Amino acid sequence: MADLVVKKSNKLGAKIWLSIVIFGLMGQLAWMVENMYFSTYIQKQITTNGWATSATVAASAVVAALVTIFGGVLSDRLGKRKVFISWGYIIWGLVTASFAFFGNEHYDASDVVWVVTIFVIMDCVMTVFGSLSNDAAFSSWVTDVTDITNRGFVDVILSIMPVAALMIIFVGFGWMVEGDNPQWKLFFIILGGMTAIAGVLGLFLLKDSPKLQPDRSGKYMQEVVYGFTPKNIKKHKMIYICLIGMMLSGLAMQLWQPYMIMILQYTLGFGDGFVLPLAAVILLSAAMAVVGGKLMDKFGKDKFFYPVAAFGVVGGILVYLIKFVNNNMIATYIMFIVGGTLVESASLLAAGLFNATARDYTPAEKAGCFQGVRIIIYVTLPMIIASIFCPLIINGFGPIVGEFVEIEEGIFSAAAPAAGYFAIPGGVGYETGNHVYPFELFLFAAVVSLLMFIPTYFVHRENSKFRTAKLAEINADVLPIEQVEE
Repeated sequence: MADLVVKKSNKLGAKIWLSIVIFGLMGQLAWMVENMYFSTYIQKQITTNGWATSATVAASAVVAALVTIFGGVLSDRLGKRKVFISWGYIIWGLVTASFAFFGNEHYDASDVVWVVTIFVIMDCVMTVFGSLSNDAAFSSWVTDVTDITNRGFVDVILSIMPVAALMIIFVGFGWMVEGDNPQWKLFFIILGGMTAIAGVLGLFLLKDSPKLQPDRSGKYMQEVVYGFTPKNIKKHKMIYICLIGMMLSGLAMQLWQPYMIMILQYTLGFGDGFVLPLAAVILLSAAMAVVGGKLMDKFGKDKFFYPVAAFGVVGGILVYLIKFVNNNMIATYIMFIVGGTLVESASLLAAGLFNATARDYTPAEKAGCFQGVRIIIYVTLPMIIASIFCPLIINGFGPIVGEFVEIEEGIFSAAAPAAGYFAIPGGVGYETGNHVYPFELFLFAAVVSLLMFIPTYFVHRENSKFRTAKLAEINADVLPIEQVEE
């Protein structure tokens, strides 16, 4: 059977695209506040003790998984997404804004336990509405309104949103919470308010897919466990294979991305000039992802699985090899921009491939049902695995550099850098001023990307025939690839 080229993807319309951008971006902004700045607030204003940050992260992760599982099924059974998305974002934003009540002041040691307890409870409440509206309902809605002719591009655009959110907060709002007079109240009110406004817009802008119908095929609790039973895992095995591919892609990024700024400043030696090479990598990888998303919808995602996995492997190895260029900054810049672009674009394109393909294989009436499976495999597992292996890699390969002295900004090496390593500020749960984030983080990321070839093999083997059947099912405008004009 000849490969088919999609002459023209099915149009989504201005309102759908506006909804994708608004809820995709605002959802990531809200999650960025929780994932990055809640921990920063605790460490700066309440306590530096690790148990406080860990309690917040752990409680939120458990709540997010449970709410996505139960909420996704509920949206399937009711046949409604809009109400969960719009009102969920409104309440999500208001709860986020309410963290302003914690204020800008520092708390006494005697108040730490009860303040952290209240903080964790509020974080869990916020996570309930964030996971219900974003992880469960919005992600299901994207599956509802897209099809095989446009999903790759949509998921690539959504994969860019976390990077866009990071840059927006870093450039536009990060200054509020820096320095000696942080404005935490204003920070939480503005970011929370923006999320709530997005929900209000959704009341007028968002529409459920006309194809969405209530699914009452089983009892509620049967649907909750539907995606976790051996019978259904076997029945929908391709969804799980795609999600494993996404998990490996996410794990490769989790091995180094949480330490990105410190790696750029000190391991690579860019110092305060790290913004320029980082911006180059982000812009180049985003451009590659957008072009790749369009092409994979046109020519078929099966053409891109192997190249994307290879991008991750080659990029990770190339950044690792900077270790051996003996502090040649020109070579360092070139190798980082090329290797970093390959690594980052591989992550973005993997979303358009594996996540969109998982949507293709998902039965229309079970879109919400599989969101809980998705968040556990794609989000939770990479975080857990990375939290185990990153300390081992850092402690095993991160050298001790020079004699460390305490200065105002933190703890740095007083000796000259050795073998391309630069000392970093202490913290992040490791012995202060001890190990440097090593280049081996990228080497192990390359190894994980190499493992992506395993799910890639199975998805690639099935995808061409499956795509042809799906295109016929929706009467897509196609032609044989041989007829494409040179």
